[in-house]
Amino acid sequence: MAVRTNKNICLFCFGDLDANRVCKTCRKRADDTPCPPHHIPQRTVIQSRYLFGKALGEGGFGITYLGWDLTNGERVAIKEYFPSGYVTRVANNRVMINGAGQQAAANRGLKRFMDEARTLAKVKNLDGVVSIKNCFKDNGTAYIVMEYLSGGSLKKHLARKGGKIGFDETLTITRKIIESLGEVHKLGLVHRDISPDNIILERKGAKLIDFGAAKQSNLDGKSLSIVLKQGFAPEEQYRTHGEQVPWTDIYALAVTIYLCITGQMPPESIQRMYKDTMVRPSALGAKISVLQEGPLLKGMAVLGKNRYQNVEQFLKALYILDVRTSGVTASATRANVTLQTAAPSSREARKANPIDVVVKNADKKDKKREKELEKVKKKLEKEKAAAKTKK
Repeated sequence: MAVRTNKNICLFCFGDLDANRVCKTCRKRADDTPCPPHHIPQRTVIQSRYLFGKALGEGGFGITYLGWDLTNGERVAIKEYFPSGYVTRVANNRVMINGAGQQAAANRGLKRFMDEARTLAKVKNLDGVVSIKNCFKDNGTAYIVMEYLSGGSLKKHLARKGGKIGFDETLTITRKIIESLGEVHKLGLVHRDISPDNIILERKGAKLIDFGAAKQSNLDGKSLSIVLKQGFAPEEQYRTHGEQVPWTDIYALAVTIYLCITGQMPPESIQRMYKDTMVRPSALGAKISVLQEGPLLKGMAVLGKNRYQNVEQFLKALYILDVRTSGVTASATRANVTLQTAAPSSREARKANPIDVVVKNADKKDKKREKELEKVKKKLEKEKAAAKTKK
């Protein structure tokens, strides 16, 4: 029996290759096509443990590879710190900083990359966030080893569904992610790049990925384009010194939900600062209760101070009415709950965007929504009981 080495392992399923370099398990022929020069070559082994396969993707601050843990015998995803424009791949897979003028910035990013990985690794068994297995320095850079997720992204799921999905399905996908983010935020970490392409749908539920270097603040303050996702980023991410805290992620989460249920992106936050033309989801045909539309819009408030300050508050408000069991939609609840206010007295108030009015009232009406929820639930329980009695 041949000894299993990095030369005879299939990089598709990590089974064994035969003498003709065909996998005995998946029957695929080995792909030995050379990779781009700035990538780590396939079949490279680092730390005498991690076998590198093809690159799964790359961003402004790193490259993520499919890998195989030779010690534990499992697939992993390996992210390498490789800030584009700051470093170059040289001999023996080493990473070299391009010049003395970029050394300080690149080193700051490297330290932050490792610090965030070590902090995130402390959080174990979170259902909605990818798990960190290891992190280490080698080749003049750093690596994060994560659990490998084989599912497709929410972005691809939306494309298959014609661009949008129902509110019920959306809440099912996002709930564990929101709950897990609460634990991550307690460690002082903010994702800063939540969007459908960073949410992976697994059989056991959705998970948020890509916490690594792609979410670091800009290294030199010259450009924010590589750390922003237009449409999902709140206004504070457009500012070099903008405070980025839990409500930064809440904005991106709310936009993700908005996109899922409407099939449309809201105007960019920076544009909304001057003129807010965002349309309510219900006005775009989304079947969402008024009890939940208010919290969703509050999560998308332009200014951070007007959003929920932590994800626990957002979760409580957004999931207060379970439309999957009650069947109550916007048309059924409009008679029960009103989010309109009395006529404004000031000139500014008279010019206020209706969205702003809803968001402002959402905070004041949290307790009222809870009471209304109880009324709706009791009414539904009576109706169900009456139906059973008739049978």
